[in-house]
Parts: sequence; C-alpha cells; structure tokens
Amino acid sequence: MLFNKQLQLGQHMNDWKYWNQTDNGLVCGHWIIEIEDGKPSRMYCEDVALNVLGVSPEESPERCYTMWRENIFSSHIAEMQRHVSSIIGGEQGDITYPWKSPNGSTLYLRSIGVRDMSYQNGIRLVGTFQDVTGVLFSEQISRNACLKSDFLLQILADTFEAVHVIQFDKGVVMPVRAVMPLFWNELKLDIERYLELLPVFVPPKDCETIERCITEHKVLDKNGNNLIRFSWNFKSNSIEEDRWYNVLISLDPNVSKDDMIIAFRDISELENNKHTVTTLKHTSEIDGLTQVFNRVAIEQKISKYISQTPNDGGLFLLVDLDNFKAVNDVLGHIEGDNLLIETAEKLEGFCRGTDRVGRLGGDEFIIFLCSAQEKDIHSLISPIIEQLRKEYHTPNMNFEVTASIGIACYPQDGTSFSELYHCADIALYDAKRKGKNCYSIYQQQNTGTK
Repeated sequence: MLFNKQLQLGQHMNDWKYWNQTDNGLVCGHWIIEIEDGKPSRMYCEDVALNVLGVSPEESPERCYTMWRENIFSSHIAEMQRHVSSIIGGEQGDITYPWKSPNGSTLYLRSIGVRDMSYQNGIRLVGTFQDVTGVLFSEQISRNACLKSDFLLQILADTFEAVHVIQFDKGVVMPVRAVMPLFWNELKLDIERYLELLPVFVPPKDCETIERCITEHKVLDKNGNNLIRFSWNFKSNSIEEDRWYNVLISLDPNVSKDDMIIAFRDISELENNKHTVTTLKHTSEIDGLTQVFNRVAIEQKISKYISQTPNDGGLFLLVDLDNFKAVNDVLGHIEGDNLLIETAEKLEGFCRGTDRVGRLGGDEFIIFLCSAQEKDIHSLISPIIEQLRKEYHTPNMNFEVTASIGIACYPQDGTSFSELYHCADIALYDAKRKGKNCYSIYQQQNTGTK
C-alpha cells in the first residue's frame, strides 16, 4: 500500500496532467478509485492520504474504499454520489464534506478529482485529499455552529428515509437521502417539478401545506402560524395500503442556513403499535356484554374527574334493576343479557358526552353526571326511571322490570369514589325499601334519605 504517484497510475505513470489538475493548494495525499463491473470498488492511497484517513497500510484497496465510504456523514452521501457522477461524466469535481475518522474525531476533507479517460478496464478516478478542518472552522463565525449544522443534518438523514433540501436560490430540490421509494429517480429536481410529483405520494390536504411552505419560503402550520419547524403525520396508500408517514419541514438556520428541509419517514409500525395499544386499553376498560365501562374503569374515570375538577360538582347514581331475576328465571339468561344491553344503551342515551356510564356487575350500573347539581335531580332522574320500566307478558305470567336509583352528591357527600359509592348504596337501599321504581337522595346525617 505504500507507493508513490507514479506507481499508483500504473501504465499512465508518465501522464501527469491528471495530477496537475488536482494538485492546486495544500495537498495532504493522493488517491485513485477504480470501479469495474462485477468487482468491488477499490481505493489506492499513498501514505500521506492513508494517514489523513487513519487507515492502516495493511488494509486492502477494497477495504480502504469501504472504510472511506462508510465514514462519510450520511447527510452528505447523496451529495458525494452527485460529485462522483459529475467526475465520471468528465467534469473536475471539488467537494468538501465531513468525515468521521476511525479515532472518532470529525474531519472536513476537501476532495478534488478528475477521471482518467484513457483507462480501459472500467472507471478510474484520480484525486487529492486535503484536510481543511482548521481552515473551514476559521472561516466560520462559530466552530460549534459548523459542527452543529452537519451533525443535525446527519441525524435527520439517519432518522428519515427521505430528506430533501429545497435550495431556493437555485430553484432546485436536492436529495440528502432518498432511501424511501417515493417519487425520486433523479439527482435533483427543479422546485416546480417537485411540486408536480408531490401529490403522487402525499394526500391533497397535506400537499397544500407543503406547497404553501415552499411557495412562501416559510414554515407554516396548518393554521398558518409561522414556525422554525413543523411536523405532522399522514396516511398514504401510494406505496402500500394503510401506511403512515411523518413529515418534517424545517427552516432552522442551525441545520440548513437559508435552505428548507423536507423530510419523510415511514412510521406505520409505530402507528400500528399505538393502535394496538389503544385497542387493548379500550378492551380492558369495557364491559364485554354491555360495552359500557367496567367496574375498574368507571372507578378510574370518576376518580380522575374528582381530582381534576374539585369545584365543579356532580351526581353519583347507583342504578339497580328491580325484579331482574324473574327475566332470567322465566325467559332465560339470553333474554336477561339482552335486557342488560338494552339498559346500558338507554343509560348512555340519557348521558351527555362528559358523563360516564359503567356496569358494576349483575344488574347494577353507575352513572356519573358531571357538573350536575342537586336541584337538577328530579328533571334528570325521573325520565330515566320511566324509560327503564319494561313489562313482560308470557302465557303463564306477567311481570315488569323497573329501576331503583340511589344518589350521592359530589362533593357534599364525599370526595372519593368509595365515599360516593357508599352513600349512593345507602340511598339505593332506601329506594328499595320505599317500594322500588323510584330514586332516593343520600342524607349526610346517615339517618335516612330525602
């Protein structure tokens, strides 16, 4: 691996025109890259270049090339691909890019290269490395700002499958990364063409938001507020059915100076997991028969309301069906289950969106009417009593099922679920004692009910 320029050039060792085109400035080392079909790409470096890269002289040319490519910041890989393509096309390339050395430090390398057009076995590129880290930092207002920009851009490229840089001054869109097969088959697009292709992948309303940001050179949320960065999720079927994506739009000067970054990533797995968790959570809270909250969930919902709204008040209703046992005994448990389902539906129908309905078990239900007051009890509860009354007629007997309700007032009768339940249970017992098919309100003296 320790060889000079002449040995590197092989049969073209006397043709110095390539070096003459690249040897301007402070040269740290020379390199040759050879690309042939069916073979791994190779990089030959003389000792100075190897020292700059921190690569051992014992490494093979194939390994040397791999190490060089793998340590280019991912935020600059697409730019490097364009750079190499331009050299292959016959142009002289000149690029400065961040590179992570094997010892963990970050270097800024300037690489100037040309193509050796006389090479017949594939593609040969000849060039120089310059370590311009110190020069670059001295030209920056802040060394930290320079590093911050490249590191943040690398984080974006490592996190998102597609990162597009909108260069307003040039009127083009450049891909920092384009792993996701969106609509990207070119090294760059003009902005107008980019906007034409966007609807292929992005739903119309989301397209409008992106287009507005690009057109106005601002990051705007969906309400038109001006931000530094804005991110949201959308669903698209363009690549696969029911896929979820996250899009980020940024005009953060720490990342991209005056350019706008638009980045996409596939979050379908995350969204599906969230949906699964939500479904499992919902299932764990719901009574399997009646589809209202189960005992544990209704206690949690009421306790949460109490902790969050200590001054709003509410009514705690304990509902029990009178003569429910007769339905099971005479008509069977299927009909009994049907009645429980019907009762739950009626109770939910009486409630507002802020109220809560739960089943404790058997034929006992809880309703919590948020912000309701004692003065509202008659107008609210009487219709429930009336609607829950149901008559049954069979060849052998006629009977009816009614409802008895015990009521506790929050916070007068208690400031916890257990206290309110205890008071409502006492009031329910009183309603049963009075003949059922009625309601009773708990009295704080515990000597009776109202």
